Amino acid sequence: MARSSQAAQDYRLHERLTEAYMADRIRIQVNFEHLNRAGSPVFDPWENVLPLIALILASVLVMVFDLVAGTIALVGAMFAYAFLVRPWVAQRVRQRTIENMLKNAHNWQVIWSMGGVVVTLSENPRIGVVAPAGNWRAFARQFQSGSELGPGLGGRGSATPGDSGV
Repeated sequence: MARSSQAAQDYRLHERLTEAYMADRIRIQVNFEHLNRAGSPVFDPWENVLPLIALILASVLVMVFDLVAGTIALVGAMFAYAFLVRPWVAQRVRQRTIENMLKNAHNWQVIWSMGGVVVTLSENPRIGVVAPAGNWRAFARQFQSGSELGPGLGGRGSATPGDSGV
């Protein structure tokens, strides 16, 4: 019975985090290198391999007709992969991670246990929690239902130690 109680609590806390994200009170940062690997639920091997294969094959095709132009195309493909494809894949992994985490509490927990995610306050990015060691449940408990933030998190009427309240 305690397990279902914990799951129900996780779903309530997840709802709080989802509401906070949609209201732009928290930010979810994703470590691309950590989550873009086999075994990660947000990893897509085709997204990583297909553009690389296409760039290499295009340069090899040019190389068949002209070795110098093919070599230049290969160097260009290298730069295109590094400066166009990799940032695009990073953005896709970030979007996919956030969408999956916000979908339900189970997905949140699975991705959280993998690590590579940091949840911070939008107003104060120094306050946050880092996966997998950080306690996302304790962080989520700080949010009340509705638009107010809990004590110490920069909400209206809350004061932190050393804060003059101005």
